[in-house]
Amino acid sequence: MSIEPSSVDPVPARRAGAGRPLPEGPAATNATTSGGRVGAGRSAPEGPAVKNVPTPGGLAGAQSPPFVLPGEHFAAGLAFLVAGGVGLVWISPELAAGLFPLPRVIAVVHLFTLGWITTSILGALYQFLPVALGEPIRSERVAHIGFVLYAPGLAVFVVGLAAGVTVAYLVGAAAFCVGLLLFVWNLAATLRRARRRDLTWWSLAGALAFLVAAISFGISLAGNLRWGYLGGDRFGAVAVHLHVALFGWVFLVVVGVAQRLLPMFLLSHGASVRPARWAAALLVVGAGVLTLFHHWPGRVLPVGGALVWAGAAAFLVQSVLYFRHRRKPSLDAGLRLAGGALGLLGLGLGIAPFAAVAGLGSPRLASAYVAALVGGFTLFVAGHDYKIVPFLVWYHRFGPLVGRRPVPVVAQLFSGRAANLAASGLGAGAAGAVVAVLLATPWLVRAAAVAFAAGAVSMSLQMLVLSRRRPE
Repeated sequence: MSIEPSSVDPVPARRAGAGRPLPEGPAATNATTSGGRVGAGRSAPEGPAVKNVPTPGGLAGAQSPPFVLPGEHFAAGLAFLVAGGVGLVWISPELAAGLFPLPRVIAVVHLFTLGWITTSILGALYQFLPVALGEPIRSERVAHIGFVLYAPGLAVFVVGLAAGVTVAYLVGAAAFCVGLLLFVWNLAATLRRARRRDLTWWSLAGALAFLVAAISFGISLAGNLRWGYLGGDRFGAVAVHLHVALFGWVFLVVVGVAQRLLPMFLLSHGASVRPARWAAALLVVGAGVLTLFHHWPGRVLPVGGALVWAGAAAFLVQSVLYFRHRRKPSLDAGLRLAGGALGLLGLGLGIAPFAAVAGLGSPRLASAYVAALVGGFTLFVAGHDYKIVPFLVWYHRFGPLVGRRPVPVVAQLFSGRAANLAASGLGAGAAGAVVAVLLATPWLVRAAAVAFAAGAVSMSLQMLVLSRRRPE
């Protein structure tokens, strides 16, 4: 497996280690040195001829942060994923009945949207942006402070919401919102200093703006649970908040990051990137309509919803092009999860028109639609975790030893069979939950939830073992 030299950036030997072999997986496995080509998993010749060794241009570089910063976010995200899997089993009867407005259902949904998806995105962006933009994160100290406020605050919010303790969920909401706003400041300052302003830059800039909008809508909805000032507009406000958060924040990040990482992971070359540009533009316009005119949800939801739907469809087209142009013959667990995520997001887009027409008259359609979107993003993030986390462990723990002693390649740090089993549980559980909700079959929803929870536990345990790998 190899990546063309154009897809990787050189890192000084003092950072990467002279003679470091390039790991398999997300790393480039063929490097060019002044002494010739270096093959996969093979140590480069030692000596003065070796000056620069490339590492994957999308994941690590000289300005990458210490491992602890993305690592703490990934660890917290996995804890939220397991909690979300257990919560899914708990709320399976409500899901089968389409009772999405219940506080405990909303609490579990936030374990996925804010707990797993957003926490993982924060960690990935702290690792990814310095390489993608050529600028270090503005303040690592602010990043750690934001995490300390965000993760515990979110946990308190979810517990308080599920238990009906008003003080707890309001205090928790205040804490995690401040943590998110610190993240927004940190990345906005980093984006401002970046000279490279490509599709990734614009997608992430738009995503940050819509994250702020989603936070403001969420605060309003949290207060409404206590004081009820939205009245009959509550469901429209929930719909706006959901679409701005998922399509304006999460989907724009996915578009910006995936257009760099998916081709690298798939060894995909020659695919047009025009659909990605259309996706970003349509998502920005659609989420902007929803944000600016949220006071009239009955009027703007059809327009904004249609625009973000078209943007999401364009991204799926782009992803299909990447998969069709891939040079990687077989797909590992991470890429299978990414492929399954695209299928689930496509299913969500297929359900969307019917859910929009039915409205509140068919809560099961609305629940299935949300389950497909959240499940799709959950699988997409899980797939990228399987590519990013093993590489970071290798890069920080084993990379400095290359040229001094034999070291494993990334693929040897964890079991591919166990990863495939975890991916199967996550994929079958997420897809099965959507189908079971459509069929209104409680036992099938619970079975799918159990399968998903088992996959989440398996993945988390594997990542825990992986994170403890050190040279012997």
